[in-house]
Amino acid sequence: MLLFVLSTLLSVSLCQDPASGWMGYAQGNYPTGRITYIEAKWVVGNNPVQSGSFFSPWFGIEASDNLNLLQPVNPWLEDHWEIYNEYFQWNPINNINSDSHTVQPGDILFGSITFNENNQSYTLLHTDLTDGWSVSTNIGVQQNNDGTFKNYTIIYFVMEKSEWDCDQYPPDGKVVFYDIVVEYDGVKVTPKWTTNYVDDNCNCRAAVVNPTTIQITWDVNYVKYKIQ
Repeated sequence: MLLFVLSTLLSVSLCQDPASGWMGYAQGNYPTGRITYIEAKWVVGNNPVQSGSFFSPWFGIEASDNLNLLQPVNPWLEDHWEIYNEYFQWNPINNINSDSHTVQPGDILFGSITFNENNQSYTLLHTDLTDGWSVSTNIGVQQNNDGTFKNYTIIYFVMEKSEWDCDQYPPDGKVVFYDIVVEYDGVKVTPKWTTNYVDDNCNCRAAVVNPTTIQITWDVNYVKYKIQ
């Protein structure tokens, strides 16, 4: 039992973002400061041809140690789209989800994350601009072992959940995050954007269209396994 517990703790301690299950993603960084504000818009994709899958395009911000993630998410849940806010903490494991709302293909979504210096917290706002529904979530910043508060410095735009066949993702083959605004220490800046992927599924890749637009694409016709 002790060996199992130690093994579990070790596996948790080694986990951090970018995590298994991420496909194409873009990462934003700035040389100094703390992320105090970020916002972006995107459009809900078309329904997958094949149902039954679970995946999500999202954007978020992360603490500098890659162990605390704040994210307005937009998951496809087997047969419908939803939006909600999520907080995931790697150590100790903690996952918080806000109330959720069903959205429709073509709806325009808006997400923002705002730092509240007075109480060391972030407010996540997720809004369907098409039907007017909105949810706000406040998450406190985790403290380090020495009592100092963690510093959120990393930005991610991600397509997540890689275990599905390619025709189980939206047939439009892309999500575009646009009108991206980023502030560090209360000043609007242009982050340095880089792109990568974790799991190479359906040729899912991120691209920087311009400093305020990130596009993530995938190929629904991609064949994962070739039968000889």
